[in-house]
Amino acid sequence: MARIRARKLPVPTRERILDEAERLIAVKGVYGFKLSDIAEPLGVRVPAIYKHYKSRDDVLIEVSRRFIYLLAAQFSASPGLPPAAALRTALDGFVELMMRHPAYVRLALIDFATPGGGMEYVKLAAGGSFKQNFFGGPLAAMYARLRRLLQDGVRAGAFRRVSASDFYGLIKASALIRLVYPDDALLLCSPTSAEIRATGRWLWNIASRHLSPSPGTTGRSPKVA
Repeated sequence: MARIRARKLPVPTRERILDEAERLIAVKGVYGFKLSDIAEPLGVRVPAIYKHYKSRDDVLIEVSRRFIYLLAAQFSASPGLPPAAALRTALDGFVELMMRHPAYVRLALIDFATPGGGMEYVKLAAGGSFKQNFFGGPLAAMYARLRRLLQDGVRAGAFRRVSASDFYGLIKASALIRLVYPDDALLLCSPTSAEIRATGRWLWNIASRHLSPSPGTTGRSPKVA
């Protein structure tokens, strides 16, 4: 009897729309494309998109929600590694996320550039500001993991006492600037492994300088805020 080959299920149209929107955001920017630009390569008409999303802004919010979902999984601990190595591994993962999903970089910058004066897509997707989410929203678990990584470093004497929210602000702002200044070349094509590693080293250099204990500090280190 002939073996029946299993049929490969097609990618859901809803997800294909988001995939294409993410690609267009990276290449053309958040405001540089229309729904027709999404529909054409998918071989559908614009009304087919309206079956899944109410508007272009709705598509952008859903792409941002993807970002929040992936970001929420960041800063997992690496059992067996010293605190500094564990944090560096976590930062490498954060850098890779941002570089492999350049649309998220552009969406984050839009949020920073238009408070109260435009559509803040990532904030809407998260259901509130990043500060609010750190303590009771979809990013709370991520924040708690980052805080534990910093606490481990303080207890080991490897890090000075810092605020976890301030530290996250430092690494996020640094990564965003690195990826768009002096140009956005890293957002326009798939990054190589070497580029990701180089960017990871650059971010770790900033992070480690910020966390370095003050010279001559002795005794028990205080807890991380």
